[in-house]
Amino acid sequence: MLRSRRFAFAAAVLLVGLSACGDSSPSTVAGAKPTMIQLGSGASTGAGTEAASADKMMAQMVDITFVFDGDASTVGANGSAWTLPAGGTPDKERIAKLAELLGVEGELREVPADQGGGWMIGAADYTTATLMVSADGMLSWWFNPAPETVVSSVDCIYVDPAIDVVPADEAATTEPVATIAVETDSTDDSTVVGGDAVVSPPNGSCDAPLPPANVPDEATAVEKAKQLFADMGYDNAAYEYEAYGDEWGANVTAYLLLDGMRSPISLSVGFGAEGAVTWASGSLATPVPAGEYPLVGVDGGVERLNDETGQWGGYWGGPMARMETTDAVAEAIAPSAGSQAVAPPETLVAEPGQVGDATGIDQPVEDEMPELEPVTVHLTDVEVGLTMIWAADNTIWLLPAYEFAGDDGGQYTVIAVDDSFIQLPEPFPTDTVVLETTPPEPTDTVVVDETVAVDVDQAAAEEVGKSIVGLPIDEATTVAEAAGLTVRVTNLDGVEQAITFDMRTDRLNVAVVDGVVTEFLSIG
Repeated sequence: MLRSRRFAFAAAVLLVGLSACGDSSPSTVAGAKPTMIQLGSGASTGAGTEAASADKMMAQMVDITFVFDGDASTVGANGSAWTLPAGGTPDKERIAKLAELLGVEGELREVPADQGGGWMIGAADYTTATLMVSADGMLSWWFNPAPETVVSSVDCIYVDPAIDVVPADEAATTEPVATIAVETDSTDDSTVVGGDAVVSPPNGSCDAPLPPANVPDEATAVEKAKQLFADMGYDNAAYEYEAYGDEWGANVTAYLLLDGMRSPISLSVGFGAEGAVTWASGSLATPVPAGEYPLVGVDGGVERLNDETGQWGGYWGGPMARMETTDAVAEAIAPSAGSQAVAPPETLVAEPGQVGDATGIDQPVEDEMPELEPVTVHLTDVEVGLTMIWAADNTIWLLPAYEFAGDDGGQYTVIAVDDSFIQLPEPFPTDTVVLETTPPEPTDTVVVDETVAVDVDQAAAEEVGKSIVGLPIDEATTVAEAAGLTVRVTNLDGVEQAITFDMRTDRLNVAVVDGVVTEFLSIG
């Protein structure tokens, strides 16, 4: 039994591969000599790296010990690797074929580097259906249909029955938690106040929205996806399919198999009313076999999870999104007795530099930090899979990785390649942790940060936000970045995440369940 200790971040970090696909399932070149891999600075995947770093900055630290209790007898000594080199050029005829199949009209054009680079068909402001292809090693592509016309009613607004309704004269004394702004010409100032929202409908409430008609079931969605991907030129026999469906939509993901292993490369498509394609994504690159690498051994993999130097901290995924928080972890990160945790308003309207009322906003106080108890995660099983890594030269690597299953329901993945073939960046110092603090303002005021993000068209940003609902978080991040936006997960598997209070016009706040964006929450 291997046992060691390290400090790890408690926040679940979404480190999953970009959605993509290849034409076949390449096999390793026999006898190919493995080369040294110089890893990028702490980036396990390209998508979501910025968001993951921000989450880590906000996350509390937990003293975690990983212990392996499983059987490692079936794990081999070597593993195959593949690369997706940077600087590839897509087949423009194939892009045109994808656009035709997806109903995207227009000429293929290059996207300027300051707008993310790559290629695009469709309106630049996303007012029509669009097809985008990135310029990275994945040559990732994604499709968004034309935005639906939404008619805003000035007569009513839907209010969840769980929200309590109070008269307007009482609303002024009720502390809001979030605000929903409703554009209307009505002068009616009636107010609805609830535990989760404060809304101002001019003339009462509407009926609940109805699901779309004739959404395909999971089996039908898989068949439709296979036909679409085959028409696009992909070999369905090289993929492993998964589907999810409900009354609102059906999503299909096809994972590329490499030497029989499910890779982080996938095809994805969503279907809505009448079976229409609501989004799709993939890749125009094909993985290149890079030979076999000796592995560090299961004990070495666990040591990397428990690494006290922090060198491997950016190269293992931590608890995946589908992990359910254990009682031990929940107790460890809970506020200590006597500390206050008041949720601030979701929307704070103020001019840069303006001093406003800070009711309900507590400044963090150092002595209110909880005393955290050690948490032990028992790893009960392990197998060798593939993880996606960005190297320092922007080459994308698919490297052998140990995929551990924990008794907490989580999965933990770490690079399995022997140290002699891995060149890590300089580690972050771990001996001393310095917390930079700012003297708090008087308790009745708060100074709004003057930092303003890049100004973007809010209507266009909202459309992008709506379009990424149903996408895996990595694909959603890629779609947003192509439009000059970033994505922040503020609700993970039903749990509100710790976030900063800065206001940004280029950031999409979303909710994620099981690694998929389930709701576009706000811009900010």
